[in-house]
Amino acid sequence: MLPTAHGNMLVGPTAEDITDKSDTKITAQGLNDIEKDVRAMIPNLNLNDAITEFSGLRPVRTPEGYYIGFSKKVKGYFEISGLRSDGIGTSLGVGKYVRMLFEDNGIMFPRKNKYVRKRAAIPCFASASQTEREALISLDPLYGRIICRCETVTEAEIVQAIHRVPGAETVDGIKRRLRAGMGRCQGGFCTPKVMEILCRELGREPTEILKNNPGSYMISGYSRRRESDV
Repeated sequence: MLPTAHGNMLVGPTAEDITDKSDTKITAQGLNDIEKDVRAMIPNLNLNDAITEFSGLRPVRTPEGYYIGFSKKVKGYFEISGLRSDGIGTSLGVGKYVRMLFEDNGIMFPRKNKYVRKRAAIPCFASASQTEREALISLDPLYGRIICRCETVTEAEIVQAIHRVPGAETVDGIKRRLRAGMGRCQGGFCTPKVMEILCRELGREPTEILKNNPGSYMISGYSRRRESDV
């Protein structure tokens, strides 16, 4: 159990070996296992405060261990696998090692000197002081429109996220960049407004808006004809 950078508490995780590479479901048993383990350290844990659950897949090797190198079967294919939680701490070393292997094979990486050294972040309304908020609203009135009440995300931030490069074009794209929909109601209030802004800024119909991956349409059609269709 640990605090996140956004002030929430993260509880877990579990780690299960599975063979289905598409199985990302969460289970009651998994949550029970987490609760049992965490209560051994924090007896007063209250999972009624939990907002949501997440799951994901990561490749592991049998036997365990890193594999880093060019494929012996597929020309031009380079594989890095076997990295688990320790991959975060070893990422810099792994990166340098990979570059060395490429250079040993005649593939050079010239240094790029002309690049944007610091990319300005989208001004965050939620963490701004009252004076900073007033200044933001004076520059862009859309900062005065709160779209996600749980996380205090404004319309101005959503519009900026859409038009940056690479821009957010899905509901989850907005969520990952700004946390809109990550709060207590899990997007129950703000999702329709986020979709409306995506439609307006991208020139799309609501039936074209995706949650995340191709095919994950937020709505399948209209329950009645719109006035514009009459």
